[in-house]
Amino acid sequence: MEKRYDVWVEITANKEWILDAVKFEETMKKCRAVGMTGIILSVKDTTGFSLYPSQIAPHYSKYDKTFLPAYDYVKQCFSIIKNLGMKCYAAFDTFAAGNGKNPHPDMPGIKKDGFACEVYGLDADGKPVIRKQSAADHLHTVGSIDDFGEIFLNPGNEEVQAYVLALLKEFVDTYHPDGIVLDRVRYVGLSTDFSEQSRKKWEAYSGISDERWPEDMYTIVQTKNGYQEKPGRYFGTFITWRMQIIHDFIVKVKQMLREYPDVEFCDYTGSWYPLYYQVGVNWADQTYAGNEFPWCDKAKLQQTAYAGEIDTLLSGCYYEDVTVSEAEKNEKPADWYSVEGAARLAEHVAGNATTIVDSLFLDQYRETPQKISQAIAMCMEHSAGCMLFDLSYLVKDNWWEYANAVEYSQMKPGDQADVAEICKEIFAPEYFVTPKKLRSHLFEDPEFDMSTSVCMRDVENHVLIGFSGVKLSGNQQLYPDTAWISICGVAKRYQHCGYGTLLLQKTLQQLREKGIHKVFLGQDFANFFSGIPAPNKQKCGFFQRIGFTLNGEDHYDLEGSLTDNAKIEEFDETPWHDICVTDCYHGEKEALLGFLGREFPGRWEYEAGTALQHGKAPEEIIMLWTPDRSELIGYCMLTVEKDARQQPNGRGGLGPIGIAKKIRGHHVGDYILHQSLCQLRKLGVETVNIDWTILKAFYGQFDFYAARTYRAAYMEL
Repeated sequence: MEKRYDVWVEITANKEWILDAVKFEETMKKCRAVGMTGIILSVKDTTGFSLYPSQIAPHYSKYDKTFLPAYDYVKQCFSIIKNLGMKCYAAFDTFAAGNGKNPHPDMPGIKKDGFACEVYGLDADGKPVIRKQSAADHLHTVGSIDDFGEIFLNPGNEEVQAYVLALLKEFVDTYHPDGIVLDRVRYVGLSTDFSEQSRKKWEAYSGISDERWPEDMYTIVQTKNGYQEKPGRYFGTFITWRMQIIHDFIVKVKQMLREYPDVEFCDYTGSWYPLYYQVGVNWADQTYAGNEFPWCDKAKLQQTAYAGEIDTLLSGCYYEDVTVSEAEKNEKPADWYSVEGAARLAEHVAGNATTIVDSLFLDQYRETPQKISQAIAMCMEHSAGCMLFDLSYLVKDNWWEYANAVEYSQMKPGDQADVAEICKEIFAPEYFVTPKKLRSHLFEDPEFDMSTSVCMRDVENHVLIGFSGVKLSGNQQLYPDTAWISICGVAKRYQHCGYGTLLLQKTLQQLREKGIHKVFLGQDFANFFSGIPAPNKQKCGFFQRIGFTLNGEDHYDLEGSLTDNAKIEEFDETPWHDICVTDCYHGEKEALLGFLGREFPGRWEYEAGTALQHGKAPEEIIMLWTPDRSELIGYCMLTVEKDARQQPNGRGGLGPIGIAKKIRGHHVGDYILHQSLCQLRKLGVETVNIDWTILKAFYGQFDFYAARTYRAAYMEL
């Protein structure tokens, strides 16, 4: 599955573009140009008004007269987004439906009696009181993420839940979005809800009726650091009950969406899980066994975990520090006060149950906007993608270059030296990725495609971060609409920060636009690698997260020495004394191609034909014939490096070997292998490479060993 890259479009901050279809389209084109895959359009925000004609929620024009009455802005925006090939997500501020600072009688939190939450706090005299939110501005409360500008609804009120569910169903029925994104599926903080209705529901949940409400939940004390809660005797039950309310609502949404299997169910939460008890939310996997909330019964707490009920968790990694080391240097309270640490925490808490997309609040980088690129890359590295909040910062502050994360350019011949430097740094010497080989196997290769080969550079200092070298198939019959990512890499200092993901996403995007339908890692003609080199769990997992399918087993490059190789000397040739062995001299090229067309049509046939066309030396092709030389029954291709005859320890290659079907199973392959090794020895080769094989035992009879390991991988676009 490919990484997603989304941006949130909040209504008020972006109304200039929402109101003007031309401006909106121009902005969406910029989003697409920086690689975004989806747009999260707020369709009902914290005011409670909707961006579309709803039979349930009031239209936005009643709140803001610059919007046209009853106009369908969702239809207008979704049409533009879809035409540009991006996904359309609809965001709902779930349990916020009014604005206390700019009130309107049609706001559900004002209009509907009993919908708004009731707040527990200390009044000006330091006395504990419970007040409706509209009168709670001057209370000292604890554990609140929001101030009381937004009017929050009571999540435990069944009428509130029914209202929200009806609104969601109406929207999905009408617009069939790619997904819905719920925001503010929570309480304001510890201060809500303390209505009489909530008290009765808590009593029914807990089985307790002798409580002091709210003091037995917690009391509020003033300290030198401000106001804090002091847990009461039923604090843990109170916390668990609120989490159960949110869990059960999430399940109701999931059940409603079963009618719409193509609609992705997404939920936004903050990543600061150890503090999320304050808002009554447990977004963990039900198997998570952390100890963040010691006041709660663990068995009941696990029942409130809802990560497994949603398709995607948008986790707000809202921190200025990008790396854990930055957070430590700046003496933050914990490592999760950083994008990297928060991403790791989210994966630890919920990662086994749902897909996580890490998210960023762009305004936090106002003083250092260049860090946006690094933060995006970090999200890409540690999750299924990245979400940016909010579009308005990209447009108003012109931060598009940072949203790109890096600078991309087509690879050109002038990039060869920089590419070679990275290759020298990241590929072990045994892979022989030399400047000379880069020139012959990539930059001068006839199938090398500069237009889809990517160079990625740091936006600040333009240093090469990484690159991908791509070849396009020159044989549409054998490999139609096919490409090979022949070689790619990221400089060591930039690794494990998400740049590899961005590099491949950009490369795949360009291949898709080129009309390519299948992509292989390596495996090209004149390749550097026949798959992922030196595969391990980390590397394989990386490519799988990008969307590649991996073969089930490894294959190898084998190497052996021809000097003092006793196995060659001891080989008994007598069983095959009547087989004729020749080089591929005059008049025999047609016989070879005919043999391959019958016995090995496809890649081997194509490679041999191409080699002959380009002047392959006859002595580098071994052929087996029947005794009367009337029929070709086997062949082996050899490779001799140009300097092998003049230099000691010359290198060469062997393979493929092919034997006619009718004589297979009689160990004729052993014989042609022996004859080929003898021929390579005559041609001055000392060290032989046999690439791309699983036949370790077959070649091992002549002391060949596995020198390099690979795992093949491909992707259907």
